[in-house]
Amino acid sequence: MKLKLGSLIAGLTDRGAHQQVAATVLFADICGSTRLFEKYGDVRARQIETRVLDALTAKTSAHGGEVVKTIGDEIMSRFADAESAVRAACAMHQSLKDDPELAQLNIAIKIGLHHGPVLVEKNDVFGDAVNVAARMVSLSKADQIITNRETVGHLPDEVARMTRSLGQSQVRGKREEIEICEVIWHDTTSLTQMATGEHQEELRNLFFARLVLEYRGKKQELAPSAQAFTMGRGERSSLVVDRELVSRSHADIEFRQGKFILVDHSTNGTYLLLENGARFFVRREEFTLHDRGIICLGQAVADNNPDLIYYQCAHA
Repeated sequence: MKLKLGSLIAGLTDRGAHQQVAATVLFADICGSTRLFEKYGDVRARQIETRVLDALTAKTSAHGGEVVKTIGDEIMSRFADAESAVRAACAMHQSLKDDPELAQLNIAIKIGLHHGPVLVEKNDVFGDAVNVAARMVSLSKADQIITNRETVGHLPDEVARMTRSLGQSQVRGKREEIEICEVIWHDTTSLTQMATGEHQEELRNLFFARLVLEYRGKKQELAPSAQAFTMGRGERSSLVVDRELVSRSHADIEFRQGKFILVDHSTNGTYLLLENGARFFVRREEFTLHDRGIICLGQAVADNNPDLIYYQCAHA
């Protein structure tokens, strides 16, 4: 039996096929989830993941959003407007810091979001905005919220002022580079306070933070950037330390929320000697750099070592 074209279209429409709307798509990804399973085992790691995803779901709902789906250690949400998504993202980060158990485990997430037209189909969303949001989270680091200038344009002024440009970046699927922006979050109540000037000193420090490194008599000044400063034996490292105990990609220095974070990826670890005499060993972990001190890749800090990296945190 042949069906008329009109009847076929009507049949598809009756099934509630799809609807195109403007929305903000948000991805939140748990950082280091593989390490959780290695460190705590399957059962405990899954309990931790569930606790985090429950917190993210709660903040999505609290800010008028809808969880589209969870994909392993990642959650995908949809919001009607960019402001609600940004405030939810800030609340997500803060909720993990406020949870004593998760804070003790040093659990962090990274978030990416984008506002644009999406196709809603059977409780799922599709389209270019979803793809761009996925690229934003891939550019994000732990404790960051990454979006773009187009989405910032949909924010009210008081929230838009809490973003900073990270420069142009090539995004897969886009012919032209787009301007990447970071949302500077603290606790959710401080967005308005900082925008109105109550905490301008703290905000200025976020913008003008600097890290000065000195290695073999040469100094390098690191400014806040979305790009990590790499250290290792590999020739493409930002700082090449050609020693046997140094891994090719040994450690990175990342800038997050006004702080410079050392992230070790190595086999032999990274040693630190602080100005106050305290010593630390970091191996496949993170360490927040404060004040001044010495970094040594692959071996303990010793006076006769020519490969000591001296660092000093400052503000321009």
